[in-house]
Amino acid sequence: MNLTNIHDLPQALVDAVKNDPYKGGGDISVTKLIDSAQRRVLLKKFGHAVVEDVSERIWSLLGQAVHTILERANKSDIVEERLYADVDGWKLSGQFDRMDLRNETLDDYKCTSTFKVMMSDMKEWERQLNILRWLAIQNGYKVEKLRIIAILRDWRKSDAKRKADYPQKPVVTIDIPVWPLEETYQYIRERINLHQAAEAGGTHIGCTDEERWYEGTTYALMKKGGKRAIKIYERKEDAESAVTDGYVVETRRGGYRRCAEYCEVAEFCEQYRSDREDSAVAEWEFGNGS
Repeated sequence: MNLTNIHDLPQALVDAVKNDPYKGGGDISVTKLIDSAQRRVLLKKFGHAVVEDVSERIWSLLGQAVHTILERANKSDIVEERLYADVDGWKLSGQFDRMDLRNETLDDYKCTSTFKVMMSDMKEWERQLNILRWLAIQNGYKVEKLRIIAILRDWRKSDAKRKADYPQKPVVTIDIPVWPLEETYQYIRERINLHQAAEAGGTHIGCTDEERWYEGTTYALMKKGGKRAIKIYERKEDAESAVTDGYVVETRRGGYRRCAEYCEVAEFCEQYRSDREDSAVAEWEFGNGS
C-alpha cells in the first residue's frame, strides 16, 4: 500500500496513519472473513501497487482513538483482546473492543454516521459481533449479550430537535441479535471455505451486489426546472403515472458505489472492468434512443 498526501494534511496525521499498530494474526480476521473474498485476494496480489490518500484514513484513525479512550474505563472489564480459533485448516482471529464479564456482554464501538444508524442496516455488524462471540466462547468466555455503541461523528443537536426519527443523542446503544452457536459456526465455515476457494482458484469468485453496495436504478418525479425530486420511484411506470403538467421523470441510473468510490483494487478487478464496459454500451444505446 502506497500512501499519498495530496491534500497536504499535517504531518502528524500522516505519521499517525502510517504508524498504524494493527497487526492482525492468523490466516484471516473476522472483518476480512465477512467481506468479499475476491477483494481480499486482489489486495494480496496487487497490494504493493495500490495507492491511497491519507485523507481516506482519517475516520478510521478517529475510530482507533476511541479504543484508546476505552483503556480509561472500568479496569474489571477486558479491553481489546485478540482471540483465535482453528476452523477447517485456517486460524481465524478477531479482536473485541470491550468485554463486560459481570454482565456477560460484548461491546463493539463504532465511530459512524447518523445515516448508518437511521437506516438500521445492521447485517454486517450482526455478523461481526456473532463471530466475535463464537471466538470468545471458544476461548473460555461466556457471552450472552451483544451491543454496538455507535458514536455519531456528524450528530447535530438542531436536527435532533426538529426530526422525531433522528437520534436524540450523539451516542446510541444498539442491541444485536444473538445467533445460535451452531448457526454461527456454520456461517464461519461457509465463509472460510469461500475464501479458501478464492485463494486456490484466483479471483473467479465475484463480489455480490451487497458487497459492492449496489444502488439500483430509480426514477425521480421532478418539477420542470427543479433540482430536487418530488418523489423517488423504483419502477418507471409508477413514476410516469404520477406525471402531470409541469412535471417530468428523471432516470437515475444505479451502480456499484463501493467499486466506483471505495474499493482500493477496483482497477485490477475484471468484474468491475466488465461492468463498466456493459454500462458504457447501455449508456450509448440509451443516448441513441435504442
